[in-house]
Amino acid sequence: MRHMTGSVYAKFDREVHMYRGTTMAAIVQDEAKHDPSRGFAGGYEMETISLGLPFFAAFLDPGAWGANFTDFVDNDTNVAGMWLVGEDLPRDTNRVTLNTDVKDQYGVPVPNVHYDDSPKDVAMRDHAFERGEAIYKASGATKTFRTPPYPSTQNMGNSRMSADPKLGVVNKHGQTHDIAPPVHQRRQRVHDERGRESDFDDRHAGDPAIGIHYQSDSAAGDLKARSTLFAARGVTQKE
Repeated sequence: MRHMTGSVYAKFDREVHMYRGTTMAAIVQDEAKHDPSRGFAGGYEMETISLGLPFFAAFLDPGAWGANFTDFVDNDTNVAGMWLVGEDLPRDTNRVTLNTDVKDQYGVPVPNVHYDDSPKDVAMRDHAFERGEAIYKASGATKTFRTPPYPSTQNMGNSRMSADPKLGVVNKHGQTHDIAPPVHQRRQRVHDERGRESDFDDRHAGDPAIGIHYQSDSAAGDLKARSTLFAARGVTQKE
């Protein structure tokens, strides 16, 4: 996985000096919602972006040249830009493998990173291009430029989720198929209904009651959660 990615730049008839100020001065989240009627799952953000002239020239349209490209670069003081960044879904064909022919200076095989956009990613990017251009045109832009996905990404995700252990690393709860979930243990002094005192080993894995305890945010809530747990097991907590 990476992000659905791309950018929209806009040229104005006046100077806007996008290189001044912070890198990302604003984020538009109108399209961050999940709305399948748009033709894709998940959502995306539009984030104003300014990384300076060298980055702008290198990534406006990598490898391209011509009048339209140079017009934007020559008039960079009149240009504003936004990064389009959205959710993508894991695909079993997107992967990192070891190169069988090339090794680094230590003799370790170098990694090959393979990533393909899914139809959903393409649909989301096209939608984001249109919305980004609409924002700039409404702001008075005279010209817009769609920047393709960058040639490198923030690769993320290393534990594929699956119901079948043969097809992934974790289940729908984020628990690994091959390694048992951790056991939470806590020892407390408790007494039963007859007043007999003993140590209580709070040892549960996946016990819903213990989940209530660990999610308590206050002392009162913590005491109530522990009382609920102990009552369910026939004991009461000693004051």
